[in-house]
Parts: sequence; C-alpha cells; structure tokens
Amino acid sequence: MNRTEKVRLTLGVFLSLSLCGAEHTVYAQNMTSAEETAETPTARTYVTKDINVEGEGARDYFGNELTEQSYYRTGGDVDIIDRRTLDRRHYDQLSDALRQIPGIQIKTPGYRGGEFGYTQTHNIVTINGDDRVVVLVDGRRMDNAAGSTVASRSGDRSKALVDINQITNIDNIEKVEVIKGPGASFYGSDATGGVINIITRKGGKKPAGTLDLSTGSWGRHNYKLTYGGATDDGKLNYFFALGREMGGDSKYKDGLNGNIYTYGNTGYKEEYANLRLDYTFDKTHALRAAYNHMQSDADYPLTAPDYRYMNQTDWDRIVTGYNKGNGLTGNIKNPGYRNLWLMWVGAYTAYNKNNTDITYTFHRDNGMESFVRVYDQNECYWGSWGMGDEFDHPPLPGSAAWGPWLEQLKKNNPAVALRTTRNYRSWFNKLQNRGIQFQLGKSFGKHDVLTSWTYDNAKAFSIQVRTGKQSSVKRNTVIGYIQDKISLSDKWEITPSLRLAHYSDAHSISQSGVHSTGGKTTNTVTPSLNTQYAFNDQTSAYFGYSRVRRPLRPSDYTARNGTDPANLEDEKGDVWTLGVRHDFSNKTTASVHYDYTRMSNAVVRYSVWDSTAHDFKLKFVNAKEKKTSVNLSLQHRFDSHLTLTAGYSHAFDKFSAKDGMTFDPELKWADGNVNSVINRLRPANTYTADLAYENRKLYAALMGTWYTGCDTSAYTSKRAFILDLSVNYTLQKDLTLYAAISNLTNQAYETVYTSYLGMGAWPQPSRHFMVGMKYKF
Repeated sequence: MNRTEKVRLTLGVFLSLSLCGAEHTVYAQNMTSAEETAETPTARTYVTKDINVEGEGARDYFGNELTEQSYYRTGGDVDIIDRRTLDRRHYDQLSDALRQIPGIQIKTPGYRGGEFGYTQTHNIVTINGDDRVVVLVDGRRMDNAAGSTVASRSGDRSKALVDINQITNIDNIEKVEVIKGPGASFYGSDATGGVINIITRKGGKKPAGTLDLSTGSWGRHNYKLTYGGATDDGKLNYFFALGREMGGDSKYKDGLNGNIYTYGNTGYKEEYANLRLDYTFDKTHALRAAYNHMQSDADYPLTAPDYRYMNQTDWDRIVTGYNKGNGLTGNIKNPGYRNLWLMWVGAYTAYNKNNTDITYTFHRDNGMESFVRVYDQNECYWGSWGMGDEFDHPPLPGSAAWGPWLEQLKKNNPAVALRTTRNYRSWFNKLQNRGIQFQLGKSFGKHDVLTSWTYDNAKAFSIQVRTGKQSSVKRNTVIGYIQDKISLSDKWEITPSLRLAHYSDAHSISQSGVHSTGGKTTNTVTPSLNTQYAFNDQTSAYFGYSRVRRPLRPSDYTARNGTDPANLEDEKGDVWTLGVRHDFSNKTTASVHYDYTRMSNAVVRYSVWDSTAHDFKLKFVNAKEKKTSVNLSLQHRFDSHLTLTAGYSHAFDKFSAKDGMTFDPELKWADGNVNSVINRLRPANTYTADLAYENRKLYAALMGTWYTGCDTSAYTSKRAFILDLSVNYTLQKDLTLYAAISNLTNQAYETVYTSYLGMGAWPQPSRHFMVGMKYKF
C-alpha cells in the first residue's frame, strides 16, 4: 500500500451507525484524501475480475464494497464493520458493534451468563424486526439443526438459533458482513431476516503482533495478545489470538424508581484462543485450517430484583404465596415474585467450545472460490441454579438476618453448601455438528455460475447430572444452492437462483433408552431473484425476492396444546426488498431500504378460541404474518477530520389467524406470547447518530442511539437516549492509549421483557468505562 492509499484509508475510517441502501460500508468508506476531495468527484474503485480485497476497500460498479466473500452476495442492503473500526471503538462484545447498524436490534439481559435454552438470558440479534437470522463464520453456518442454545421451540419467544456473543471473540474478526433480506439467500432459505457473516483474520505479509491491556468499572480487566505474519516465501500465513476477560458485579439504573443498584451475581471470566493457518500452493490452490476455542464461567442472577417490593411485608407475602401450597408464581399473580431469585446463591452458567474448520481451495474464477471444506463443532453448556428457593421462610435478602441465616444453613446442610459452589451442576448439554461442504464456481462469458452443497450431521445431548443418563436428538441436513449471476450490461446485473433443502426426521433417544422419530423427512425447492442497477456513478438501486422455507425445530414436532398435539407445519413465506443509494456529492451520501415479509405459515404461540373450553387458550399454532420495515440513512463528511452519520429504522409486524382459528382481540400480557406481540417488545423507532473525528494522533467517536415509541406495558420508559464515547491517542508509533465510556447519559433502559417477571427485570448496565493501552510489535 503506497502513501496515498494509506492517507485514503486513514481519512476514510469512521463509524456509520446507519448507512444502508445498495450495499455500503459501515464505518469504513473508500474516500479520497483532503487534497483530492477539493478537485475530484466522488471516487469509487470499480473492480470486477479476479478481486484482491486485502485491506484495499475496493468496490464494484454498483458501489458495493468487496470483501473476501462478497461475491456470494447478490446485491441488497449490506453493512460492513471492518477491523479498524473494531480496534478503535473497543466494543465489549460483538453485539455492541452490531447494534449501531440501522435495522438491527439486540435483545440482551444486561449480563454475560446465559442459561442453555432460556431465551431471555441470551444475546439475540434481529434484522428488520426478524430474529430468523443465520449467523456464519467465513461463510459457514454456526447453528445446530438438532438443538439450540436459545430456545428449543420456534414459538418460545424467539426463533433465533445462536447467541451472537458466543460465536467467536472480537480479536478473531477481520470484518463483519450484515446482509439484510433476500440478498442473503445464498446461505439458506430460512434466512428470513438476513445473515451475519463473520470473516476471520488472516496473517499479513510481515510478522506483527499486539498486546492489549485494559481495566475499568466494576473490576473489569482484559488481557489480549495477537500475532500473525507469513513465511519468507509468502506461502504460509499464520494468525493466532489469546485473551482473558473478567469482571465483577456490574451496576444498573432502575427504570422503575431511578436509583442505581449493584446487579448482584453478574461477575464473569471468559477466555479464548484462535489459530488460523493459510497455505498457498499457487494462484488457484490453497489450504486453510482454523481452530476456535471459547470458554466462559459467569455468575447467573437470572433477573434483577424489583425493589418496589423489597421490604419485609412484601417478602413475607411473596414467600408465603409461593411456598404455602398456593403456588403463586409470576408477576401478575404474585407481584415481586422475581425477588425469589435472590435465593439462587451460587448460581452460574458456563460453556466450552472447540470448533475446527479445514478448507481446500482448488479453483478461483472471477471472485468465486471452488473448494471442499470439512468442519467439526463441539460445544458444552452447563450451570447451576445455586442454592434454590424451596426453603420454608428465609429472611429478607440483604437484611441483618440474611447473612447469618445463610451461613448457618450451609453449615447444617452439606447439600446446600455444595450447590453454592462451582462443583455442582444442575444441567449439562452438548451440541455437536460435523459436516462437509462442496462449492464450485465458473465464469462463462456474462454468466457466473455458482453452486454449493453442504451436508450436516447434527446432534444434541441433554445429560442428567445426578444419574449420568442422557437423551439425544439427531438430524441430518443437505443444503444445495445454484445461482447464475448474469451481467446484462456494465450497469445491470440479475441473479436468479434455486435452493434445495433436505431435512431428515429428528431421531430421539430418551434417558430411558426409548427411540422415537419426530416429523418426517422433507425436501423443498425455493427460488430467489435479485437484481441491481447502476444509473450512473452516483446512483444505484436493487430489488430482491426470495421464497423462504424454515423447517420446524425437533421440539416443535412434540409441541402440545393441552392434551392435543399442536401439529405444527414448517414456516413458509415470501420476502421482498427494495433500495436506492445516491451520492449527492463527494461528501454526502443517502440511502433508503424497504423490506416486506409475508409469511403464510409462521409458527407462533397465541391466545386462540377453544370451543370446548368456551374460552381463549394459549396454543402453539401456524398463523399468517406480515412485516414491513424501513431504514433511512445519511452520511456527511464536513472535512478530512470530521464525519457525521445519521439513520432511522422502523419495523412493524401483524399476525392474523388462519384455518378457521380466532385470535383473542384483547390479548393480555399475562396470557399472550412475547413473540406474537413483538411490536410491544421493541422500540417503534430507532434513531442513530455518529460523530467521528480524526486528526493525526487523535481519534474520537461519539455514538448516539435514541429509542422512541416504547410501549410502557413492557418498558419502564417510552424513550431512551444512549451515548457512547471512544477516544484513541497514539502516544508513540507503536503505542496507543485509549478510553471508552458506555452509556454516557446513565440511561435506564431494557431490551427484554416477559410478563411473567415484569418490566425492568433485565436492566442494561449503567455508565461504565474502560481505559487501556495497545502496544504493537
């Protein structure tokens, strides 16, 4: 890279919380230097054949930024987070970076730990209001067809397949592609909302390493080491990352009373190790081996207490209602019920993941790679609910009697004492996924034909910790895809495609050894059509359509409504998307993206009229769903130092009955399902703004997010305004000092709600900071 290119890259790096439309870059634009800007129009680097994209920010003639895997996209609304942005913004987790993108929302409990299978305690990403999102690493799916960390059933509050923060660590990420709508159809007919593709880091031409040390609020300490490079002949590239992150109990601002409290039992320790080796035989043949290890040991509070009921009188009422044969649970029947989770002394969650991936590339043609890949995912999850809450009448937690009572209880009851340690497990689950992928791409004049076939053998195990007995679910899948990207002219491209999906039945073995089969083997073919057109160098547009088919989860086959089987069917529907991007000048860019989803067979849990009971009953059903979403963005560069990006996003869902069913017109939170009334569980409007400043040694960014239209039956406030600040200063050539402050306004807000535990149960962290140094060697 010459000096001019370095200047371009330096001036071009900034955060775009909202840049959308025909594919564009979030945070990193390929802009010209200050001198060139004054004399030349907007510059784009148009590249179409044999692309080399390592750090160059090249773009095709539609204005799409090219990455190592961009050719598999077919136009549409795409955002890219690059490595420089991740380095400069110092995000705690990947979810923090993703929530800056328009159309994306993150549902999170506000702490690290997440109980296996319990939706509300995981970090779930939604795209344009849809959590049916496929997550990839280097183009390979990371979910498991036999089980899920988030939810076992499609109607249980979320259809998400993975926890976005449990995929890989930020130091292992080179870029993140966020592909919204049908432009993600290459990766599966079930990517209704879109795709998040994580591209991992590769060693550079010269050996280089970093040592990153930081500390901050609530006893947080991070230790990170990376090193990469290449052999003298350039054939072998290597990169590895090691890290440990830890923290104590965090704090939060309670939206119910405005006070700041310690979020008890939210400490954590996370460790990771990554290794990637790339060996290049020649221009068309290469071998890549990658290993990803992650492990976590985190305290588990489940929810924050409701301090409105944290007094002796209410505590006596809560405990009596729960223990004295009344069985009163939930926020409606027993207000403040969630305070019982304070009894979960010693509760924790943990996981250990070891994933490997070996890919042999045997051909390259016009940006397409032909390869064979084998992979093996092994993931274990376990934890404990701690001491439990079944005791007759414990004293009020935090009172003078609480501590002595707790110590005496553990002294007198060894079983209770054991359950407050990490040696005790309440549950243990394993997910395994092994597979092989074959991809072939070939260019024939104006036609670029690409096909990919993947076979997965997925298994999920649930082990009873007391007896050692295990139950299991096995499922095989074959996913096939073929597309023809046709260059009709230098300005117009159209891509028709077909997908084949084969899902075997779900074979289960119970803990008692009983074999059973759920569902039936299905084979489906779904089409998609995407096109993009460049009117000129300043304006481009795209349109996409995809037929979607999302298979039932294994547990969906056994879902019951009372004593009757639910008899659910696969989700089916159609997705359309349309967008335009325009450069008003070399300093100003705007875009608009519209998405429409029509599901004819969505899986939901809803209050449905039951003629036998003469009442509305909560049931798993197939229903109709219509969803619309819009993203608007504007980016303006004031000068070579200062850039502003602003955006707006909105999504709306409407569910309706089918097959003669009648939905409850006055759905109550106590009886309804949060997935079915999703509009109340997300802000109606999300506004984003980002101001980035760079001047030689100093780089600073102020990021703002404003949520409005929050339903106060779920949120503690109608609106929330969150500010984050990051500052970097290059003290020496190889030494950078930095600081990051999150939630600068100390806002009280939430992103998760259930009527069972009430509003404010999962508060987000209050104002906190990190300071650190990064040394390059």
